[in-house]
Amino acid sequence: MLELFHWEPNGASLRVLAALDEKRLPYRSHFVDVLARANHEGRVVVLNPTGELPVLVDRDSTLTGASYICEYLEDAFPDTSRLMPGNPAGNWRVRYWQKYVDDYLASAISDLAWDALGDRRLAAQGANSAPTLERQAVWREHAEPFPMDRLAKAREYAQQTVARLEEALRDGPWLSGEMFTLADIAMAAWVAYFPSTLPGMLGPAAQDWLDRVFGRPGFVAALRKGRAADPFTLAAPGPEATRWG
Repeated sequence: MLELFHWEPNGASLRVLAALDEKRLPYRSHFVDVLARANHEGRVVVLNPTGELPVLVDRDSTLTGASYICEYLEDAFPDTSRLMPGNPAGNWRVRYWQKYVDDYLASAISDLAWDALGDRRLAAQGANSAPTLERQAVWREHAEPFPMDRLAKAREYAQQTVARLEEALRDGPWLSGEMFTLADIAMAAWVAYFPSTLPGMLGPAAQDWLDRVFGRPGFVAALRKGRAADPFTLAAPGPEATRWG
């Protein structure tokens, strides 16, 4: 059986949880409490030396990186509900949105969510237990207030995201047109932080789209894998900016 090591159903962990549940694949869920630094020890660091989540185990294969895990599930289980259009142009559009999340949106929203919701005392403690020097540096960085220009840049990316969503949703109910895909999963997993970090910023089309995404059975099932009443009121230090995904 597939095994998924994940934190709360938000951000990168939600992307893989939702893909698994949208495809109705059986898997064993392993909740890892990032704020208690449980990802800095035990089986997680054996599977992924950086301690970063999510991590998917499929028999002898260990997979990391949310975008890559989601596409792996599409390739490994083609007979379940499809989350890629299956044609070159449609697949390109999905990958375009996933890359936008990995390169820009996830980093920006992670910074804004940590600034609004994070606990700097926990970050200072995590700097001592992180399994690599790079991860120690990230946790140490999150123990101090972010520079104002860093947060301003993150807000600029958030504003650009709203404009992109409003434009894309003029062409159909989902980001790639008529079909719900990994693009919607990738974007919604981070856009859902907007109400708690950037209230009032989402446009009407984007808000309607987000509501429809979270009303899907796969997302409802994925949200049950968490422990917080609202996973989007929690934040944790993210990966280094050059290693999103």
